[in-house]
Amino acid sequence: MKYKSNGKILLTSEYLVLDGALALALPSKLSQNLEVKYTDNKKEINWISYDFNDKIWFSECFVISKNKFSYKNKKNKYSDKLISIFNGIEKLKEGVFSNIGVEFTTRLEFSKNWGLGSSSTLINNLSLWAKIDPYDLLDLTFKGSGYDIACCNKLNPITYVKNKNSRIIEDVDFNPSFKENLFFVYLGHKQNTSEAIENYRSIPNDINNIIPKINSINLSIIKSNTLNEFEKLIVEHEEIISKTINIEPIKNRLFSDYQSGVVKSLGAWGGDFVLVTGNKSSLSYFSNKGYNEIIPYKDLVY
Repeated sequence: MKYKSNGKILLTSEYLVLDGALALALPSKLSQNLEVKYTDNKKEINWISYDFNDKIWFSECFVISKNKFSYKNKKNKYSDKLISIFNGIEKLKEGVFSNIGVEFTTRLEFSKNWGLGSSSTLINNLSLWAKIDPYDLLDLTFKGSGYDIACCNKLNPITYVKNKNSRIIEDVDFNPSFKENLFFVYLGHKQNTSEAIENYRSIPNDINNIIPKINSINLSIIKSNTLNEFEKLIVEHEEIISKTINIEPIKNRLFSDYQSGVVKSLGAWGGDFVLVTGNKSSLSYFSNKGYNEIIPYKDLVY
């Protein structure tokens, strides 16, 4: 059995999507694949993970005894997290691991450090295998808004709204005519989303006043016809998020002398990718600063 889930980029409403803001999310053209095989080794789960260079970066053998999971290697955070996921799956579908031997093999098409959704694609793939709701499994494991799960099975941009008891996911026609001027630049380190969420939650904000402003900007971004219009909206969006989380915009902090366009943080501020506007010749500014992983918009997202 094989399963596939797409990665994601959250273009707008970072942090605020947790409190019901409308977010514009872009499914990635790069995915994570899961292959499941049943074995004769009852009560064992063998796990193998390949990175995007087709090299094994993680492997483990889990043992199931009296409805509890353990593993054979030294204590490590990846095995501990997988056990929490297994427990979540078992809670949502009791008996799914009973009397079976199984081998899970995952393969990433992107670097696990890129923040494109190595966790969300895993949750979605395992949910497809177990036939459970991936949002329920997400809530039991990684938390988050769930926009990344919504992107897993999409081949087009979406808007996403998470209310208290529901999610509104809509396909959206966001295909900017200026996308040849949009690029993703990797900053070189992965942000801890859980820590970023905790920090956001610790800051008092007038969410009821902020969210309508962000929603209005997002709708305008979707409809923007020119690069200049798009850039003005991005700057406005950055200013609002900056004041909300008490962090200076990334352009001010790292790229203040970049004159050929704008720079926007994506997802948890300070890591992963940023969105950059400009042209191919202006990208030398970033490579000269040591940021060499630069991907054209059209190559990374739908």
